[in-house]
Amino acid sequence: MADIKHYFLCLVTVVNLLIGVSGDTQSLYTRVGDNVRLLCRNVVYQDCSSTTWMYHRTGYGNVIEQVGNGKIRTTSDRAGRLEVASDCSLLVSDVRSEDAGIYTCKQYLTVGGGLEGEDAPVYLSVLTDSLSKPVADIVPDRPVSLKCFLYTSDGPGKCLSGVTERIGLFWVGEAGNELKNDPRLQVTQTSDCDITLTVRVQKEDNNRKWTCQLNVNGNKEISIDFTFMVPGSRTSTAGPSLSTTSPSSTGTSYVEFPISRIMQFGMLTIMAAIIIIYMMRNRPPRPLHPQPEDISGIDLQVLEE
Repeated sequence: MADIKHYFLCLVTVVNLLIGVSGDTQSLYTRVGDNVRLLCRNVVYQDCSSTTWMYHRTGYGNVIEQVGNGKIRTTSDRAGRLEVASDCSLLVSDVRSEDAGIYTCKQYLTVGGGLEGEDAPVYLSVLTDSLSKPVADIVPDRPVSLKCFLYTSDGPGKCLSGVTERIGLFWVGEAGNELKNDPRLQVTQTSDCDITLTVRVQKEDNNRKWTCQLNVNGNKEISIDFTFMVPGSRTSTAGPSLSTTSPSSTGTSYVEFPISRIMQFGMLTIMAAIIIIYMMRNRPPRPLHPQPEDISGIDLQVLEE
């Protein structure tokens, strides 16, 4: 029984270390103002005492520790907006564009000890918007530019290098069609992660919705809606406003690589089979005839008769 428990604990440890192996990188997309969860895929101690979260982005300087041994570092600029979840995920509330970057979940079994297992990085990118002028300065027959860009670990409007996902930004109208071939509209694409819509606003554009949509691998991921007041119109609302039609309630999602999951399952199956075969081969043989200790309890009077 002790051997079985030992092998079971070994198998559990291997499972924990294999979750989040190299190649299981997450690409996570969210919007300014949303809340987001960064999953840790290599947890060893379930109480998160082994978990450390590091943050880095290009041009930011040194790698900064956000969480150490499961505790938020109060020296972090975003400490007030961070929380460690029960599964050791990192929760970021009220996301800002400067939160974009690479967050890496690491495991240290002892304070000051060596790194255990592989890193589990999360590439967080933030969809961001801006207007070329204050909303109050918008007047009919004057152009206004609606800028939309993805803030990544490489900077604003810069797509991540070395990432396999196909990223695309598009401006779409209220009917969901891509905006183009309209004499009042001009779309300027600086890069796949930076696009600007310039509109010569009319009174009938009051409360009209223009949407900046982020596609990943050809599928809609998240979006931002622009609506604003046009002076002289009967009704008006302030803008821009965020879309509520993104795939999830927080406007976030992550891209996983199912092939790595299949490989992990296969490795675990093989390891379990090896453990079972080893236990069967090393099990002591059962005796064919009773040993002296096996008949110690037999009634001697019966034998004498």
